[in-house]
Amino acid sequence: MRLSVKAEEVATFYGRMLDHEYTTKEVFRKNFFNDWRKEMTAEEREVIKSLDKCDFTEIHRYFVDKAAARRVLTREEKQKLKEEAEKLQQEFGYCILDGHREKIGNFKTEPPGLFRGRGDHPKMGMLKRRVMPEDVVINCSRDSKIPKPPAGHQWKEVRSDNTVMWLAAWTESIQNSIKYVMLNPCSKLKGEKAWQKFETARRLRGFVDEIRSQYRADWKSQEMKTRQRAVALYFIDKLALRAGNEKEDGEAADTVGCCSLRVEHVQLHPEADGCQHASGSLVGKSVLRDELIGGRRQKPTHKRKSAPATVKRRPRCRPGRGVALRPDRTSQPFTVLLRGALGNGMRVA
Repeated sequence: MRLSVKAEEVATFYGRMLDHEYTTKEVFRKNFFNDWRKEMTAEEREVIKSLDKCDFTEIHRYFVDKAAARRVLTREEKQKLKEEAEKLQQEFGYCILDGHREKIGNFKTEPPGLFRGRGDHPKMGMLKRRVMPEDVVINCSRDSKIPKPPAGHQWKEVRSDNTVMWLAAWTESIQNSIKYVMLNPCSKLKGEKAWQKFETARRLRGFVDEIRSQYRADWKSQEMKTRQRAVALYFIDKLALRAGNEKEDGEAADTVGCCSLRVEHVQLHPEADGCQHASGSLVGKSVLRDELIGGRRQKPTHKRKSAPATVKRRPRCRPGRGVALRPDRTSQPFTVLLRGALGNGMRVA
């Protein structure tokens, strides 16, 4: 069946991913088909009513052949492509900041395609629409040369805001989040920001013992919020968990941090050999799974070391391939985490 231009373009987004795990997920397929039908003509919608009856193998074969052709390019052809990319980099990949020529991190907008997200994102498969000049805000000095938009188009806005670090911005169509064109990490301004972070960590060194003493004392506070904050600080301090933040239900992947842990993430197991055991499992940033395993002796009858805690991070799609992180932090027994909860009256609600 010959498709209209818009419908064919969206079909190619799905066809090139045919051998990817995403195309087997029901949420991805459902979201894609809903957005694909929006791009079809009325006649196409009358014919195409089920994704299961659509065959994308020819589209997929086209992209496989195209990738294979790129792999067998001669050295001269590869060098020519490299020179063309370098030419674009020299023309668009630099800016003048305080009289210095600085490299831009990424001067290209995201191309249209199918949204993937992290983990089991509820919006995976939805259509990421093409970013047009009318969507882009340019940020430059008043006396600078304003970059020209493509012929027949104009920028959404041109502003001069020296209180921010971005050079261009637009709002993406899936989550309505703002995307930015920023300076390269090796630029002077970015380097100064990174230096400030390290200086903050350096100053913390002089106060960390006082902070640790305070949150241990707060475990026995009469106020629930104070106890919760103390437990969160302890987890962040000893296991280096990210803080975490609240998310709208159904708007993002269910990744959590220390302050957004739920009861389901930690389990207390029946006593065995006089030890209280606990384990935890959570999906953190970048959809890496943290697993906390260990136990502590409640009523020791003879000298015996507690089981050490291990923190393993592994992608969901590759079970069993995790590697231990931060051995200097995780070598401590998990008993530390349970001692406050079970022995010193630390309560978490």
